[in-house]
Amino acid sequence: MPVYLTEYAVRVKGTQEYLPRPQRRDGRGGSHLEPIDFSKAKEHRGVSSRYAQDMQIRSYATERAAKNLLSSWLTGKYYGDQDGDIWNKPVVERKAEHMEIVKITIVLPD
Repeated sequence: MPVYLTEYAVRVKGTQEYLPRPQRRDGRGGSHLEPIDFSKAKEHRGVSSRYAQDMQIRSYATERAAKNLLSSWLTGKYYGDQDGDIWNKPVVERKAEHMEIVKITIVLPD
């Protein structure tokens, strides 16, 4: 009998463009990422690097966690320095009314 897991993700309304899971190791996280159209084949997702083509949808076990991600992402890109100072630069194109939290179901096979 398959096992069903429910998770939550952030996407652009009416599209298959989801915020991806950051996988870089250079200190930059999800605030630097833009939605990727996961309905397209990897090589046609409109991202320039092979690394970015292999990204996966960023999802969370709770809706609250996905809302927290969206809230933070909407404030802009975060930066930090070696002294521990952190600041962000707003991204004016990011609008809450363009985004939504969606429930996704993952089916684990028998």
